Amino acid sequence: MQVNQIRAGAALSYVSMALSTIISLVYTPIMLRQLGDSEFGVYQAVLPIISYLNLLSFGLGSAYVRYYSRFRAAGDKQGCAKLNGMFLLTYLLLGAAVLAIGLGLSYCDVIFGKKLTADEIALAQRLLRILTVNAALTFPISVFESHVTINEQYLFQKIVAMGKQVLNPLIMIPLLLMGYRSVTMTIVSLLFTILSGIINITYCLTKLKMPFAFHRYDFALLREMLGFTLYVFIGIVVDNVNWSIDRMLLTWFHGSAAVTVYVIASQLNNYFLLFGNAISNVMTPRVHRLVAEGAPMRALDALFTKVGRLQFILLGCVFLGFVAIGQSFVVLWGGGEQFRVDYWTALLLFFSCLWTNIQTVGIEIQRAKNMHKYRSLVYLGVLVGNIAISIPLCIKWQGLGAAIGTAVATLVGNVFLMNRYYYRHIGLNIPGFWRHISHLLPAMVLPTTVAVLLGTSTANLGAALGALFTPLSALSFLVFTLLYTPCIAAVATIRRELGSFWRMLGVVLLQCSVAWLVGMLVYQVGGLL
Repeated sequence: MQVNQIRAGAALSYVSMALSTIISLVYTPIMLRQLGDSEFGVYQAVLPIISYLNLLSFGLGSAYVRYYSRFRAAGDKQGCAKLNGMFLLTYLLLGAAVLAIGLGLSYCDVIFGKKLTADEIALAQRLLRILTVNAALTFPISVFESHVTINEQYLFQKIVAMGKQVLNPLIMIPLLLMGYRSVTMTIVSLLFTILSGIINITYCLTKLKMPFAFHRYDFALLREMLGFTLYVFIGIVVDNVNWSIDRMLLTWFHGSAAVTVYVIASQLNNYFLLFGNAISNVMTPRVHRLVAEGAPMRALDALFTKVGRLQFILLGCVFLGFVAIGQSFVVLWGGGEQFRVDYWTALLLFFSCLWTNIQTVGIEIQRAKNMHKYRSLVYLGVLVGNIAISIPLCIKWQGLGAAIGTAVATLVGNVFLMNRYYYRHIGLNIPGFWRHISHLLPAMVLPTTVAVLLGTSTANLGAALGALFTPLSALSFLVFTLLYTPCIAAVATIRRELGSFWRMLGVVLLQCSVAWLVGMLVYQVGGLL
């Protein structure tokens, strides 16, 4: 049953991403059109502030997985109950701190820079207050979500997430068309946070019988966990700043319009990251369990390589698909020629993330072994380098310059330095890992050539296809092309990875079915708007 949960969780992760893709393709242009460049840019500029407030979790979520796995492996039920009680009390206090700090910041104009107008600053303050309440509530709710994860109840977890993901825009699209704006969007998001929190709490208490013990708060255990999470926290800070600093720099130096243009590439990169992490995320409890049970290093090495190969195949196909049709896609999706630069911005971000995302299981191996200090220090250096490089480039080339800084810092720190550490200190067979990846490269030569040829010959593609496609049918076709089975070479690679013709056939049929379904939904839903 546990293996089924893992497989189902991974499958539902990709179903969730397919839903996220169709929703974003329909929802984002509507939101951009109804809100306008100014309000949409202000809304996006507030989101990094909320991500910084979420850093007050101090990375304790990873400590929960580690210590709960340890107590459960030892059969210590009282320890599990005490840990649940400690985390709930701690997160309630941290949520209150987030609420106080966020509301305080909402009265501080300077955090929004000097490029926003008085009306834009007033709107940003209102949005920040509502989103702060939302962030504060997620802290205690996350205790119950972590308990669902540690029990590997991925079916329930993904269904709740998908329900929230689908219902939120289904409610918001009619409201936007009726004239409601960004404040209403944040209120609806807050209501969904409350609803999903109630569902998770009820499930944990009734189905999982989640135990709690609140007597004698164990400060010694808290200090031990903080010692473990210190460097996890540094890594989380770096990740958040690395992927949000670009929007903050654009807000300060160029204003809301530049943020609006950049957000298209940034949002595409977020989906690329989620797509790559779909498999590795469901492996987190397994990694911690293997380490807690004293499994040999070769077992972790095999898991690291297997997941990396699968991630490379999937991310490589997405990357090449975007190379081929990305220029037309970003212009069509954004709604104007000013978004064409997002093609190159997204390609830079995709390329840097491709090589880091195929090794995300290594991050959990470090944490499970409590050997993540070096990674956090490297990431801190990456953060400093990213800011130093991005500021002058952002001033000169706006979003494209900021993306160059992020890509360079990410490749140097997350790939070159971390692979050296994996090999010399963690004990992972990095040369063997890259040999396995290199074996996949011959299968990518033909699709890469075709993708580049298509990508470099799209200058007159719009005019050539204008008589064949309406904007809506073109968008539906692009979605289908992004999601369907990419090429025979990739199918052959999948066949070798899965070791079964029938499993390979199932993957092909699933990809084609999902692509057709999502493309049809884009066309039908778009026709109703």
